[in-house]
Amino acid sequence: MEIKLKNKVVNFDKLKIFGFVDGLYKKNICDNQFKLIITVAQDGRIFTKLEDNFSGEEYILHLVENSVGEYVGNVRAEYEKVLADFVESCCDSNIFGGEMTQKLIRYVRTTYGDELEFLWENYPTTAIWRRKDSKKWYGLLNTLSEKKLKLDSEKIVDVVNLRGDALKLVDNEKFFPAWHMNKKSWLTIRLDNSVPLEEVCRLLDESYKLAVK
Repeated sequence: MEIKLKNKVVNFDKLKIFGFVDGLYKKNICDNQFKLIITVAQDGRIFTKLEDNFSGEEYILHLVENSVGEYVGNVRAEYEKVLADFVESCCDSNIFGGEMTQKLIRYVRTTYGDELEFLWENYPTTAIWRRKDSKKWYGLLNTLSEKKLKLDSEKIVDVVNLRGDALKLVDNEKFFPAWHMNKKSWLTIRLDNSVPLEEVCRLLDESYKLAVK
């Protein structure tokens, strides 16, 4: 079963310390009757499976809301405790909860192996991606009001700043002057599907290429 966490993201550097081997963690629970398996995919998705150590079959009653009783309650409690320990030990807070934003984060992780860096304690809704070789930024995620993009709206949206030919692309509808960055070489895009994800990823790839030594 896939586990979706709200405002949390896996920190891959912490998995080995917790006991993961190649994205897989196993722990016996309920007096060794069950084996809990947690799998973290390369794109950060989390899956769990509970196996009966005696029959080898998968146990799922702990996931059924209307399944009650002392036995299933005990199984559910131990399952949730291990999962809570995993989240506490291996996951970081992530304020970028938008679906499109999460897809972009997964794209960067699987394509370039880069994680967001939160550099400013006083600005927790701002994070950057940078190349490993040149150390130069190629993307900046932020959460802000559309009013700051000169739009007639107070709606809070996730945006990404990318390197590119801003003078050519900016139209103040889909592509905006870079928020708090060089407006000639950076532009801002709302992550609200006003620009298709495929196009955002293409522009991010171009931004990555521009962030060279």
